Amino acid sequence: MGATSDILSDCLIHKILCFLSFKEATKMSILSKTWLRAWSTHPNLEFKVDYLNDNMKKVDSIMERYRDGKIPIERFELSDSSYSQEIFPLFDKWLHIALQNGVKDIIFGVPRYTSYTIPIFTIFAAKSLRELVLNGFNLKRVPLSSDVANYNSLRKLSLSHINLDDNMLQTLLDRCSLIVSLVLEHCFGLEKIELLNLQKIKLVTITAFTNLHVKIEAPTLEHLYYFDAGEGYPMLDIINAPNLVSLEYIGDQIPKIFVDANLQWNCHPRKVVLVTTSKMISCFMDRLMNMKSSSHESRPLRSKLQEVTTYKFDWENQNWHPVEFESGKLALSRDKFYFLLDW
Repeated sequence: MGATSDILSDCLIHKILCFLSFKEATKMSILSKTWLRAWSTHPNLEFKVDYLNDNMKKVDSIMERYRDGKIPIERFELSDSSYSQEIFPLFDKWLHIALQNGVKDIIFGVPRYTSYTIPIFTIFAAKSLRELVLNGFNLKRVPLSSDVANYNSLRKLSLSHINLDDNMLQTLLDRCSLIVSLVLEHCFGLEKIELLNLQKIKLVTITAFTNLHVKIEAPTLEHLYYFDAGEGYPMLDIINAPNLVSLEYIGDQIPKIFVDANLQWNCHPRKVVLVTTSKMISCFMDRLMNMKSSSHESRPLRSKLQEVTTYKFDWENQNWHPVEFESGKLALSRDKFYFLLDW
């Protein structure tokens, strides 16, 4: 088996392993010494720390080998399922090694309500970092940094089940104004989200259990996904998003900007997906029909709604089919509709 597997060159074996996850690459390491040697310098590290099973020593040994050998790290994925504080110093140590070795992507998750204080601003300052995905941390424990430097290397930021306040979020966004993708998923402690100075943002995903005041001024934004589980009308204010291509919204109430005839749209998405009550779908469609039939001679052609094509999702068959909208026949149940808008 070893002789056959060693027909491939070291360079090719290394490239093959780079396309595999760390777990998959580990399985391949048993093929031969050549594969084992290539695996030992795999750039993508993935660890699930289990304090009860005491695998920290193994992880620590691997990280020290990468540190001592100055082995490049491209992706560092770490998850912890325990609440033990004894492992916190190791978290700091491993993060330092990853940053020192030029890590590009960090995915780090801990249980909610953990007392570990992640060195968020140290991570942000890494010039090699391109993507940061965090889950479960309490950023209210982190003191705001007085450093005014911008962290221009980061391109993707994802915060899930994070406890933070408006000031911390705004500080982070102000420091990484060149991100192209932002995910805020079930973050606690926020009252508002203002996306005003993100110069290259293209994709925004927001999911919330409570109503937030969301304000967006993003000329480069192309895709917006918004899930709202709060009561009442969501406060979504899109001030300027001329390049918005698709908008997907899930919630029982649609933001008033999309159903109130007295409010002007400041975006003209080509595609709108709604998962809401049929009553809200009816209100939205009435608004579209009003926009289509109204005369807007004073507005440029781009702001005129020319045509609307409507599709409804068939939950049973899991596919879309075109429908003729008849608001009077809609039941008060949750539906999923897909609108193609021709401006």
